[in-house]
Amino acid sequence: MNFKTEKNLKIVNEIMAYCYHFNTNNISVNIKTLEDISYIEIKAIIENFPKEAFESLNKALNTPRQREVEQYYWQLGGECEFDSELTLVGMMIDEAFIDYNNNTLFIKLQRKSII
Repeated sequence: MNFKTEKNLKIVNEIMAYCYHFNTNNISVNIKTLEDISYIEIKAIIENFPKEAFESLNKALNTPRQREVEQYYWQLGGECEFDSELTLVGMMIDEAFIDYNNNTLFIKLQRKSII
């Protein structure tokens, strides 16, 4: 497995763990890679997702990308609170779109490979 795939899986794992924290039992994941861009879509059914959690998630995932963090991410991830881990995920992606409607949390991420 190449390093790009491992990074995408780590991102998905962190977001799925976050969704499970809010008692979801229905998560769909779609990962598509075209040339040097990975598109990750996650849909989770979460009843009564708190507005504060949505705002915190949106802020964390829209943290500006910091490519140098990716080299150290493996040591940092998994040892922090959810917000800190999601901020690290935000530092590894280029764009994030988050929506919550009809008890469905929808997350769409875009990540360009490092050249």
